Amino acid sequence: MRYLKTHYDPFANPSDEESWSETGICGTYLNDGNSTNDKDLVSCKKCIKRFDKADAEVLTARLQELKDMQGFVDFMNETKNK
Repeated sequence: MRYLKTHYDPFANPSDEESWSETGICGTYLNDGNSTNDKDLVSCKKCIKRFDKADAEVLTARLQELKDMQGFVDFMNETKNK
């Protein structure tokens, strides 16, 4: 019996239907119900092998978001002080 594998999508937000990625970190096309951001629920062996790589990508993306936000705060502070 075949079952649907659950793939890892580190950027998924279960409370927001629009935040799901198009593919999992293994490259498999994701559809309703076959992805999660909870590592304990992942059953795809390729995804499990790539947890470290995915975590590094998430860290890079989050650091860039923080840098962008800080740039905006700095810009607003400069504008306010003029």
